[in-house]
Amino acid sequence: MRIYFGPVLAAAIGVAGGFSAANFVFAQAAPGEAVVVQRDIDFDKHAVTIRAGGQVVYVNEDRFGHNVFSETPGGEFDIGRQAPNSRVGVPFRRPGTFTVNCRIHPRMEMTVTVVQ
Repeated sequence: MRIYFGPVLAAAIGVAGGFSAANFVFAQAAPGEAVVVQRDIDFDKHAVTIRAGGQVVYVNEDRFGHNVFSETPGGEFDIGRQAPNSRVGVPFRRPGTFTVNCRIHPRMEMTVTVVQ
């Protein structure tokens, strides 16, 4: 079982509850980025907001590949097949609202809003 917490809370719970570090996955965002986890053929967040020049890091926690992309003008990208247990950062340089999908799993959809 994996439990998602920030590192300080995870350490406190781990000490109090007898959990080892192996029970925790740290999906914490660095300054200027958002982390979106792909799990159970879905994005864990359906909308994120970042500043121009920041990035969204896509983390694939499914047991199979995904292909995250956007065809929104001004924010087009395609990361190709993303292997399980991998992280891919996608920079967003311009303000706007961008629809992001998975080519393999069409029902996966989210929005990235980029502000100045």
